[in-house]
Amino acid sequence: MSVPPTDARVSAPTGVPGDRASASTGVEPAATIVRGPAEGLDAEPFRERPAGRPGSRGLAAALVVLGVALAANSLLGPLGLGVIEYHYAESMTNQGIGLDAVALALGAPLAGLAAVLVHRGHRAGPIVAFAPATFAAYMMPQYVVGPDYLGLPGNNERAIPFHISVMVLALGIAVAAWRTAGHGGLPPDSRRSDRRRAWVLVGLVVFVAAGRWLPAFAGVIRDRPSSAYLDNPTAFWLVGLLDMGLIVPAAIATAAGLRRGLGWARRAGYAVIGWFSLVPASVAAMAVTMQVNGDPLATTSETVVTVVAALAFTAGAAALYRPLFAPVD
Repeated sequence: MSVPPTDARVSAPTGVPGDRASASTGVEPAATIVRGPAEGLDAEPFRERPAGRPGSRGLAAALVVLGVALAANSLLGPLGLGVIEYHYAESMTNQGIGLDAVALALGAPLAGLAAVLVHRGHRAGPIVAFAPATFAAYMMPQYVVGPDYLGLPGNNERAIPFHISVMVLALGIAVAAWRTAGHGGLPPDSRRSDRRRAWVLVGLVVFVAAGRWLPAFAGVIRDRPSSAYLDNPTAFWLVGLLDMGLIVPAAIATAAGLRRGLGWARRAGYAVIGWFSLVPASVAAMAVTMQVNGDPLATTSETVVTVVAALAFTAGAAALYRPLFAPVD
């Protein structure tokens, strides 16, 4: 009787007494059936790959470099050794000190933490990487474009290649984190949570657009510009362009995607919240530094508002990130 062909492969087990018995008895040992690809199963049991793939080693190494770069930039600037002297007036110098303090105290450690998590294949690694990457990509253009090169003394032109390199590195990390994040799903996995985060993003948009930039733009149009505009118009328009041209549209698109349950929106939500976890903190640090140093442009009301906003945004980001560290069933 002929046996019809199948996709199953027949193999004799090795290392069992039946192998030795077959030599003397002439009886073949029992066959072991290994199911082939035609039946949709692999020879080995399925194991879920960690969230840190693909390219986790490269991403982890890039995050280490980013953390070192952020720390070095802070220590070489007005916060530390003063090797990099920006073409800044007093108020912008105070703001630079506050920015460097946040980069050193929060940005660099977060990059290091993300590197460790990515290296270990933890699902939170690429998500945590969004925070220092978006922070660095947002801040580096301000170091390059913001200074008054023709009107004030300084030497930060020498550091421009370094700042551009850090920005490119940060953008590359953000792209790699986007591609790596989300394998196996991102918590919290419910439409209700998605809608709640969408409303949080709408609130952030209202705070940034209506609370900060629309009144500032209106003041310039009406020939009643703010003191920040008069101090450095270039930096004013640069930050306004980044906030209103990139951050606000990204937050609106992400909120709409979360409301509709689109697959990419949850990752985008983590990326936007990651930005909000560090940038408002840097703005608050700038205001506090100006207040402490007796800056003529500092106001108590603005300092209080920025500090409260930074605490709220950072606490919100921590709450959103917390489920990523919960045990996986």
